[in-house]
Parts: sequence; C-alpha cells; structure tokens
Amino acid sequence: MNIEKLLIFSARQKQKTIIFPEASFSDRIVKAGIKIAKMGLAKVVFVGDESSLSLQIKKKHLNKVEILNPKTYERIDELALYVYEKRKHKGMTEDEAKNLVLDPIYFATTLTALGVVDGMICGAEVPTANTLRPALQIIGTKEGLCSSYFLFLGKNKVTDRVFMMGDCGVVENPTYEQQTAIAELMLEENKKFNLFEPRFAFLSYSTLGSAFSDSTDKVAKAYELFASRNPQVKAVGEVQFDASVNKRVASVKMPGRDMSKPSNIFVMPNIDAGNICYKAIQYFGSIKAIGPITMGLNKPVNDLSRGCTIKDIILLTAITVIQCD
Repeated sequence: MNIEKLLIFSARQKQKTIIFPEASFSDRIVKAGIKIAKMGLAKVVFVGDESSLSLQIKKKHLNKVEILNPKTYERIDELALYVYEKRKHKGMTEDEAKNLVLDPIYFATTLTALGVVDGMICGAEVPTANTLRPALQIIGTKEGLCSSYFLFLGKNKVTDRVFMMGDCGVVENPTYEQQTAIAELMLEENKKFNLFEPRFAFLSYSTLGSAFSDSTDKVAKAYELFASRNPQVKAVGEVQFDASVNKRVASVKMPGRDMSKPSNIFVMPNIDAGNICYKAIQYFGSIKAIGPITMGLNKPVNDLSRGCTIKDIILLTAITVIQCD
C-alpha cells in the first residue's frame, strides 16, 4: 500500500467531522469536500448560505454534506459568549464577539474549539495568518508553541518515499528550546501516522563544529537537549544536509557515527531555510509536499496553500483526521 492510500485508509477508520469555512467562496473546497464525503474519508461540514451552496452542489450530493450558516445557526449566542470569554482580556466587548463569530473562519474555529466538529481546514483562498490567527486566539496551544511541518511523499534517491521537515511556515527564528520542542512535536506526529522509524537531523551549515556562530551554536544546543530528553530516538546534529542523508559524506564529516540509514525528519534552523528548502525540494525534485501541517494546537487546524489542488485538499483532510483525538 502506498503512503497516500495508507493515510486515506487510516483516516477512514476514525470517522471524524471536518469543517471547511471557505466553501461559500471556493469552488475547489466544494468539489474536494464532496469527494471527501463520497470517499467516506470524513464527515464534511461547509460554512455558508444553504441556498447558494445548494445551487453549486448536485442534488444527489446534498445529503452527503452538512451546511452551517453563521447567521442562522441556533447556537450562535453560545459561540459568541465563548469568543468573548477568550478575548475579553484583550479588550474585546460582547458586541464585538457577536460580530466576529459571524465571520466564516472564526465561526468554524469556534465550532472546532467547542468540539462540535473535530478539525478545520482553511487556506485555499486566504493567507496563512487568516487561518492561524483565529486558531491561536480561540483554540490555543497545548504547551505554548504552535509550529508546522511538511510531509514529503514520492520516489527519491535518499529516503523510503516519505520524510518530514519543520518548521517551514510558522516560527520565524526559533530558539534552541523551541527547536527542541518542534522536533518533539514532529516525533509525536510521526507516532500518530506510524509511517517510519524516526531518524532526526538538526540541520546547519556546519557539521559537529566545523564552523561556529550563534546559529550553529543554537542548533548544537537544540540537538543536545533533544538527545538528552529522547535518548531512545536516533538523532544527529548540528549537521549539514549532505552528511545527514549520504553514508559516504557522513563517514568523512562524522567518522564513527552510524549513518547507515539516512535521516528522515529534518529540523530546520529558521523559517528562511525551511521555506526555501521545502520549495526547492518540491519543484526541483517533483516531490509532493503536503502542508504546512500545524502542530501544537489543542484541536487540529490545518492551512492549505493557495495553489492547492483538489488532491492536496483530500490528503490534508486525511492528515487532519488522523491528528484528531
């Protein structure tokens, strides 16, 4: 079974409910949502006006999805009160909360926070901040850190068709403690998917002290902290990318280290390196990059790329379902 089919199979077993706040202004979301419902991948909830969406959806598919309109939702006052309680310390009034919760993304986020739905997917038509800001404000984080990673799928010359890389989209310049936390979040994510035995590389332009700067020192400290807290997990750092994936290069730069298998979870030193690297891999390597997949929130919320395809939406839905408790 290939990785994509494995993710879809795993998601089908959970039967979770995923909400899509962009349905009223995204044809891709509507088309993908109907496919997701037909596949039995998740129970699908669209946010929007029932009459307008009913015109877009064929009658035979209407019973496969649920449509919720913030303006007519019977529990809207409860949602507004929840938002007010979450944001009153920032000066939000009750009237402001009532208006805010009518916004499709805040409406969907609040439903997710309250457990009415299990997870949310957004971002096909709006920037990342429009998805993550409400999630951080209303859902919040488990340990104070929200981060992200990409899951790469496809044949390549290095790994077994799948690897992870983070953070490439949220934490701009993580401290060494934050880098360690990002690595531990990816470790937990890998346990949920059970795709491979994790082998971490804390990436740098230096390998084991071949160069020294504040940046290399930060990465070395992150690796040391991670290794001390997770002694059972294979990891190396600070390390250059080639030494983390190529046995011959590793034997030169890290003699005596067991690098018989390449690393498959890469911890990036900052968002610049992460964002540039993932896009280079995606375009030069023609490898599918799914994400950014969000980690650390109390409930699963994931952000699509505005260039996403319907297949991308389906795969991210499978991942979001697997993330659900």
